[in-house]
Amino acid sequence: MNSRVLKGLESLASSMEVYVAGGAVRDWLLHRESMDLDLVVSDRAIDLARDFARDIGGTFVLLDEREEIARVISHGSIVDFTCYRNGAHTIEEDLYHRDFSINAMALPLSVAALVIDSAMAIPTQDIIDPIGGLADLENQTIRAISLENLVSDPLRLLRAFRFRSQLDFEIEQQTQTHIQGLSDMIVSVASERIEHELRLIMESERASRTLREMFQSGLLQPILPEIIPMDGMAQPGFHHLDCLSHSFAALEAIEVIIADPCQKFPLCRPIETWIRENLDRVPELKWASFLHDIGKPSCRRRKKDRLTFYRHDHVGSAMTLEIGERMRWPKKKTMFVARLVRLHMRPFHLLKDFRHGGPSKRAMRRLLKETGPDYPALFLLAMADSMAGCGPLKPPDLDTVLAGLWEKIHAFYQELLRPIERRPRLLTGHDIQRIFGLSPGPIIGEAIDALEEAQVEGIVDTQKEAITWLRAWFNKRGCERLH
Repeated sequence: MNSRVLKGLESLASSMEVYVAGGAVRDWLLHRESMDLDLVVSDRAIDLARDFARDIGGTFVLLDEREEIARVISHGSIVDFTCYRNGAHTIEEDLYHRDFSINAMALPLSVAALVIDSAMAIPTQDIIDPIGGLADLENQTIRAISLENLVSDPLRLLRAFRFRSQLDFEIEQQTQTHIQGLSDMIVSVASERIEHELRLIMESERASRTLREMFQSGLLQPILPEIIPMDGMAQPGFHHLDCLSHSFAALEAIEVIIADPCQKFPLCRPIETWIRENLDRVPELKWASFLHDIGKPSCRRRKKDRLTFYRHDHVGSAMTLEIGERMRWPKKKTMFVARLVRLHMRPFHLLKDFRHGGPSKRAMRRLLKETGPDYPALFLLAMADSMAGCGPLKPPDLDTVLAGLWEKIHAFYQELLRPIERRPRLLTGHDIQRIFGLSPGPIIGEAIDALEEAQVEGIVDTQKEAITWLRAWFNKRGCERLH
């Protein structure tokens, strides 16, 4: 923690009664670093926060004037100031109004400052623990303080699973019962708050297990009602699971591959590089793996003696856009997840050609133009989809062949397409308009794309060849006014 913040905390502790409560105490006891502090005072929380921000040169943020909650941000540290909750008169009374026992412990700020400064262990005798949080922490148990506390803020239903995913703790049985009984209340919570908790779940290594348990508790269905018709819906012989179980399995598979891509991809270094450079997109990739078949129920048809799901990838992509909007996802996140859902079948469509020496340069280029440099993410998703389908009709070598297709497309991108994309264009849009006497319009972009494809095919290599080739290309389309 920044030295100015620490000195400010020491000064504050020497002047009045202040406590550190909640997550920081829990994390210190678990030997986890915590850059965020929740300070609790008897009154004047906003004034204290404003003075603290001034003294340390931090930024003051008013969070809730009525509840007297303010925040100070300085050099990566976040210090929240709150008054005792719900009319409490002591720190012990305040702790009874919190969510779970492991978050209802406190320390005098004077002790907490020593812990921060010297990284010493917390003296057990200084822990204020009226609800038994320390014992639950040792037993790795998530226990709600009361049913009333869950009702007062239904987001706490979801927070139970967030802590389950992050800490790998068990949710106590009575708390599970409370969550099941209150699950429908989650719809009253702002989407932004739900999205924050879900992102933390997806950032953990146990997202698949957590979402499955949320579904079993009835909490996931109100958040994602689109998954309800997937439950129990049979699939063709490539699959051994119903549609929803397959989606949970795909999410589990992608967590396994992300942890060790080399187990499925012999050429794994480029995939490891993509993961390392796109850690913020890994949760989005997990969403794509879970939602990739979300369009199947509405596309389900019976054709003679078999089931079909034609265009479920496109329908699922459109549904993902709606989910992203409802969940208040950032636009870039929504578009990334929706694009992967739309493209998730494309690698499988190329496998037949790959088995016979393909796919063509044109087919590989078209796929890569749609994915851009995120094509490793698409193959991670495809591999997870394949791993999650183990029905009798699945070719036994499917995973291996898929890894081989990845290698061929990666080589094509690195050795041919990427160098062409990085070189100056043989003809720019302005060049094409000038040379052929054309006005701006969609045809110019189409011409540029077609010309790049001709370069990839090895048909065109110089500007002179490009002009000759484009003249013939325009003539085939009946374009007039060509010079």
